[in-house]
Amino acid sequence: MSTRRHVEQEQDTDSSSAQLIDAVLGLMPDAAIVADATGLIVAANPGAESMFGYPPGALTGIAVDVLVPDRLRDHHAEVRAGYVAHPAQRPMGTGPELWAKRLDSTEFPADISLAPLGVPERPLTLAVVRDLTGRRSEWEAGAWLAAIVSSSEDAIVSMDMAGTLTTWNPGAERLLGYSTDEICGQPVSRLVPTRLRADVEEQMARVRGGMHIPTRDTVRLHENGHEIEVAEALSLIRNPTGAATGISAVLRDITARKQAERELRRLLVDGQRRERWLGSISEVRLSMLAGGGLAQWLALIARRASELSDADGITVSVVAKNDHTRLEVIATHGALVTPWRGKLLSIADSAAGRVFTSSRSMVTTEPSSVLDGDVPDAVPAGLGPLLLVPITTSHGNDGVLGVVRQVGRAGFSPEEIRVVESFGQQAGLAIELDRAQHDREQLAVMDDRERIARDLHDHVVQRLFAVGMALQAASRSIADTAALERIGESIEELDATIRDVRSTIFSLALRTTDRVGTSTRARLLDVTSMAAQGLGFQPRLQFDGPVDTKVPEELVPDVLAVVREGLANTARHAKASRVEVRVDVHDDLTITVTDNGVGVNDSTRSSGLANLRARAVARGGSMTVGTGDKRGTRLCWRIPLPI
Repeated sequence: MSTRRHVEQEQDTDSSSAQLIDAVLGLMPDAAIVADATGLIVAANPGAESMFGYPPGALTGIAVDVLVPDRLRDHHAEVRAGYVAHPAQRPMGTGPELWAKRLDSTEFPADISLAPLGVPERPLTLAVVRDLTGRRSEWEAGAWLAAIVSSSEDAIVSMDMAGTLTTWNPGAERLLGYSTDEICGQPVSRLVPTRLRADVEEQMARVRGGMHIPTRDTVRLHENGHEIEVAEALSLIRNPTGAATGISAVLRDITARKQAERELRRLLVDGQRRERWLGSISEVRLSMLAGGGLAQWLALIARRASELSDADGITVSVVAKNDHTRLEVIATHGALVTPWRGKLLSIADSAAGRVFTSSRSMVTTEPSSVLDGDVPDAVPAGLGPLLLVPITTSHGNDGVLGVVRQVGRAGFSPEEIRVVESFGQQAGLAIELDRAQHDREQLAVMDDRERIARDLHDHVVQRLFAVGMALQAASRSIADTAALERIGESIEELDATIRDVRSTIFSLALRTTDRVGTSTRARLLDVTSMAAQGLGFQPRLQFDGPVDTKVPEELVPDVLAVVREGLANTARHAKASRVEVRVDVHDDLTITVTDNGVGVNDSTRSSGLANLRARAVARGGSMTVGTGDKRGTRLCWRIPLPI
């Protein structure tokens, strides 16, 4: 009776378990399998049969280990035995990553949740299986994306819609210096210079509105405060439903690129400036070759120098003609310096004078500190950076080229200084050319005057002299007293005419250029020409040796004094009709004044001769006064010349 009751109870239990299993499996949307304590599958729903590739009903009655890859079966058996000993509910996603095997032996990642099912007399386990193949691809893609973001050299950051930073990759930390903990949660404005914050707000508003923002070059702030040039790309972040959740920013360091661009621009500007410089130099030189004058050339140089140096004013100063202690501003360009034209600058006390003396350029951004001694009276209002460069020629320094900018402008760059110095050289060339042209013109005039003087002497004087001789010869055969007097008067007129012509010849020789007029020969000619008035006739002047080159300038006053005193004594005491001055320059300087007068007497001894003798002795020489070859007086003044 008891055995029968036990069998009936087991049947009731099996019936209850089957009903429970059917009810549970019917409710499972996922693949579900029920296994007993021995690991035998007692039931499987269609989802499980489809997932594992088995025909309907084929899973029932086989071991659950068949659904586990061979390499994992031993470990699975241990895990299953432990679970049977201590059954408990385990939801999906809490266990280790699992793998399952289909009927065709292919494997797939799976997530399995376990729950005990049934009665204690027959423990069963419900396993719900989910294929993770698609989700694993998503995880792998996300992990790959995270790896890319983490390893990127670019800064990749994100922020919420309000502009608060939420993510910060290592590239951002390298570029901007902040760590993730320091910057996340801070507003993006912390990375933006104050002057650009309004622009960034405008760009973010456009991104929030769904507008595409192209990559643009900008600057961002490093943790230490300095600015970094970056290329920035902003884009909207959307969730799977399409709703906007934030804004991403990709920042790339473009410092090297910007430096290369600036260097390229500098090279292009330098190349263009060099082309303009070459064109200006060619224009200046062509202008010189075409003729014109110094003022025209310097005005052109000032104009072109102003253009190439981006100046607001140019001045050209040269040594004043009548005062070698000052520089005269002879050319200007620009309204800022126009009042300076014609002004005189002291070489000893002005900035331009210091540049003139030192032959070195001067540049300053504070002109008031160097122009205190200059004339004009004060530094003009608005005068800023100043550059002064020397103008040199083969004769040495000849002037100064000044370049100024208005106050507040940048100073002169090394390249601009070199450009201005090159125009200083062109100004020196213009001065040199003008001087050479002037000398050529004067030499041509001198040649012409020498020719006229030569023609007068060789033809006119000789013919007049011949006429006088003929009249004298004819007078010997004329007995008429009145006629003889008339012929004598004519002869005297001819002599006077000859003297006048000779004076004209000497005056032609004396009219030389300013430059030639300062030579020793010219000054001696001046002295003898002035003595002609006192003598009543033109003294004869002869040179022997390199008078202009070998007689030092400090000896010239003594030379002039000797000639002047010798001729004055002749005019006062000698009663001569002819006097000759000879200047010999060899190892010694010898000056001889010889006349055909009455000769030496006591009246010849004057304080003037004593002074000449003292001058000779002071120079290590001597002076003698005696009789000429036949008659008259001969003064000889001799001193040694320095080697």
